[in-house]
Amino acid sequence: MSDKEPSSFNDLSGSPDETPTRVEFKPLFSRPASATDQPGPVEPAAAVTPTAAPSSMTMNSRWRWAVVGVATIFVVGLLGAVFILSQPRAGTPSTVARYAPADTALYMEARLDLPGDQHNLIAQFMSHFPGFADQAAFDQKLDETFESIFESSDSGVSWRDDIKPWFSGEIGVFTARVSPAPGTPPSMTVALRVKEGQKSVLDGWLTPLLGTDWQQSTYQDQAIWTGNFGNSLDRVSLAMTDEVLLVSTRIEDLQKALDVGAERSAGMADDAFFLQQLAALHADRLATFYFDYASMLEGLPSQSLFGSGCFDSATQVATQMKFVGEVRAESDHISFTERVRVPAVAGAPSQAGYVPSRLAELASADTVLFYEVPQLGANIKYFVGELLTCAEASGGMPDLSSIETILGTPLPDYFDFVRDAALVVTADGGTYGGGLVASVDDEAIAQSRVAKLIAYVRLAAGSMGEFGPQITFEEQQHGNATITVISVSDLPPDVPFSSLAFTVANGHLIIGLDDFVANTLDQTVDGSLARTQRFAAGVAAGGTNNYPAAFVDISAIRASFEALIPASERPRYDLEIKPYVEPFDYLMIVGGSQGDVGISNVFLYVK
Repeated sequence: MSDKEPSSFNDLSGSPDETPTRVEFKPLFSRPASATDQPGPVEPAAAVTPTAAPSSMTMNSRWRWAVVGVATIFVVGLLGAVFILSQPRAGTPSTVARYAPADTALYMEARLDLPGDQHNLIAQFMSHFPGFADQAAFDQKLDETFESIFESSDSGVSWRDDIKPWFSGEIGVFTARVSPAPGTPPSMTVALRVKEGQKSVLDGWLTPLLGTDWQQSTYQDQAIWTGNFGNSLDRVSLAMTDEVLLVSTRIEDLQKALDVGAERSAGMADDAFFLQQLAALHADRLATFYFDYASMLEGLPSQSLFGSGCFDSATQVATQMKFVGEVRAESDHISFTERVRVPAVAGAPSQAGYVPSRLAELASADTVLFYEVPQLGANIKYFVGELLTCAEASGGMPDLSSIETILGTPLPDYFDFVRDAALVVTADGGTYGGGLVASVDDEAIAQSRVAKLIAYVRLAAGSMGEFGPQITFEEQQHGNATITVISVSDLPPDVPFSSLAFTVANGHLIIGLDDFVANTLDQTVDGSLARTQRFAAGVAAGGTNNYPAAFVDISAIRASFEALIPASERPRYDLEIKPYVEPFDYLMIVGGSQGDVGISNVFLYVK
């Protein structure tokens, strides 16, 4: 591949004071006879279901459109922005991905053609929502959705008449950095794949749309048009190959995309990490995303994220991080998967060889929020140590010797007995409770250090005397565990708890409100969150070598908020909102690893 050749025309993204060059009106993307673009791979045309003209948007139908899916709505929004401005195998970059330059910092791709099994699965997923129960009519509903969104944008563009005839449904958006240089517009390029053999259809639609107000130039035998859509003050540049329509906020970025597509320069699709992680994803997916932290930082001020001497090793590692992920539909949930290779950070805990905890077995079945933090003690040690290093580097390091003498251990090491921990929130009817459950590696040390902290709290409470709230301390025996209960008198009536309890028992540190500690000690595995069907399904969906990172019972939390809705607003809520949020059941986050690659799965389930 040769180096990028210089442009054969003046920069069209200059100041507004420059006099534009007018050209004779002619077909928009006509080329010189020497044009050498090669036809793209054949893409099977998506099945089209004849549809009736869309009806006007009512409040109810707007909610129906809103739940079509995050990926779909996001991509249609990008399509709208354009006018104001082969189904791949696993590991094979899409057509639009092959136009993203090597220095791409952020890339997002969506597939409105719903490849492979995604058409049937998204139809099954959407059948849980009002208006989509008939899966056979899904294509019609999808067309109505797109048409309604374009109508509401007042762009004068029709999905059925103007976009669908030439657009294959494959769209990519990419940027090199936040701001290429002071005073220049943000970098963003959109690539829309053109259906095989339909380039003339696109040309015939865009030519009269742009009229004669746009400037035309040539780059590497490729026609480029630059101008403004409608009343927008933002200039964009357009180009079309046999494969894609390219729209960019900067003509320089458009030229780079053309060079990559013509294989005159390397692209994101040549990156080894991108290709390796792409191969681990599903061949059929709704969306793909890629993020290169180092490339993004190139557009930001050159400095440490936390200041000189602070978290330097972590900051250095962050500049090496890349993420690749997908969005995919299943019959009862939408999944978001992210794969990232995180180099080791000196002094920080490593995920290599991590053994998942069983803390979910100590959470009750009525848990509405479970959030697990692996290796909490080791992370506290690392971050406290780094903060002290920062303070020392800045000259503001306090003398901690007296505190560490009282504690009997260096400050960063005080919680090193804690392994994994989980935040647990429970709901019993309309009453919420909760606390923290953590596994400990040395119960004797844990008991000693927790008792010391409670003693200092008791001392501080006693020093307040009659000028502070009345705080009492009580020790209660619960089986083989001793629970320390701290109660505060004269709390406001709207405070939903009256005491805080602590214990170290059975290899765990448990801290919680009111009876949370006692209930956790009595919790059986069979009656735990870990044994519920929903939680188990989320863990299983994450595959092997994983651990449950979070669980949110959306249905239970929604029901609690519904009880707070004023009576005057309830009829409107029940009619216009509830039918479209009620199908959402719960959210599950499952972490894991594969070699040196960390994996995060987010699953959004419907009933």
